[in-house]
This record gives sequence, structure tokens and C-alpha cells, in this order.
Amino acid sequence: MDTSQKVKVFRELHNKSRPLVLLNIWSVESAKALTSHTIKLVATGSYAMAVHYGYEDGENMPFEEIITYINQMQPNENFITVDIESGYASNLYELEKNIVKLIEIGVVGLNIEDKVSGESTLYNVQDQCEKIAHIREVCKKLNSDIFINLRTDKYFMGDSSKNNLSEECLKQTLIRIMAYEEAGADCIFIPGLNNKKHIFKLANSVNVPINVMLDINRDNIIDYLNLGIGRISFGPSLYFSYNNKGNKDMNHFYENVLNSLTSYQRNNQIELLMFK
Repeated sequence: MDTSQKVKVFRELHNKSRPLVLLNIWSVESAKALTSHTIKLVATGSYAMAVHYGYEDGENMPFEEIITYINQMQPNENFITVDIESGYASNLYELEKNIVKLIEIGVVGLNIEDKVSGESTLYNVQDQCEKIAHIREVCKKLNSDIFINLRTDKYFMGDSSKNNLSEECLKQTLIRIMAYEEAGADCIFIPGLNNKKHIFKLANSVNVPINVMLDINRDNIIDYLNLGIGRISFGPSLYFSYNNKGNKDMNHFYENVLNSLTSYQRNNQIELLMFK
């Protein structure tokens, strides 16, 4: 299966009645441990990966170093999606170079956010839409494809608790989602969003699948399965959970995590992308 075919499969797995579940990794070792359990979906998380390798979050890990690690995660065999924060680029030319590198090594997807790196502000909608459209143009030029998970930080900016009660935050997020979808985003990631009424409203107001971030220890995945979301990720909570364990055997760690999720897979409630 070539990369474009894998992207097609990956895109089809985002199902509002059976959300795709990503177990975010933080290192080459954690990726290898996860995939040893027949999981073929490898999703990097920028915060956990940066901290693990000795950097502060916020595009401080060199992009070339990220590419080196991704190459060690067997992109030819696995479905790898990479968190590139706001793109590691100050202009569309730099962004294009980074997208080309990702496509060339065979990743199927990327996360790109609308928060300005190192600042407490968001890109305006038009600028972010230009990024999305340019990524699509790059794919066209290379006769390839990549899944764009567009992260919007409206709920993450400032006081998340207040944002989850704010109808204005809901309204502004919906405006952004609709614009990003039209520009070519495949999925919208909304970290910080946990108000189930807001999740239901957003998920059922647009065609593009919605990605929410849960805490592996605090949240019960069953509470989120009937809201219409198409994707669930766990962000850095897996990294924190592993580091808080006395037993540092990664295989044992993932075995326990998967034991808590595979019943939902068997009941056709979630998709873990497990290949026998």
C-alpha cells in the first residue's frame, strides 16, 4: 500500500459513529512498544516528545531531529501522523519545505495549530486557511496526499473552564471550523474542549470530523462515544501516566492501556487500527 492509499484508508477511519482512537507516543521507543501490540497508528505529540528529548514545547525541537525520529518509527509499515505545532515556518515557502519532507518519508497525517508559536494569540482565520490551501497545493504538485488535522486553540486560550461555559467561544470555534473545512482541512482538533453539549453541537453542525483530547486516567471514553466525534486522542496524558508508574516496562504499560480499550473495539464502538 503506497502513502496515498494509506491516507485514503486513514481518512475513511474517521467515523462519527465509531471514532478513531490515537494513543499518542513521545519517543521512538514508545512508538516501537506500541506497534509491538499490533497497533499500526503512531501519533506524535509535540509537548511530550519535546520534553522527552530535552526541549521546551513551542517549536524548540529542531524539525530535522523530528524527521530523524519519524524515520525510525517505520513509516513504510505504520500509519504515522506528526504534530508540527504551527508549522515550524514563518512563511509559506518554509512550510512547503517541511510538508515535502513529511510526504517524502511517508507520513499519512499532520497536526497543525492556529496558535502563534511562542505567543498567546491565534492566527487570523484567513492566514490559517492560506496555510491549509497551500498544503493541499503541495500535495497536488507531488501527486501525493496527506491528512490535515487542524488544531484550533479557542478553548485552550486563557481560562479553559470559562471557555467551556462560553457560548461566544462555541460560536467563534464554529466559525473557524467552517472556514478550515472549506479550505481543505480533514479534521478539526479542539484541545481544552470538554463540555459535552458544546462537543455535540460542533460535531453535528459540520461535516468534518471533530477530534477531542481526553485524559487517559481522568476521563471515561464511554462518555464521549455518542456525541458524534470522529477522533479521540490522549495528548501528553499517556506520557505523564507512564512516567508516574513505578514499572517502566513500556510493553506492560501499553498492554494495560489496550486492555482498557479493546472491549470497545470488539463492540465496534471505536477504531484502534489494529492489524493482526
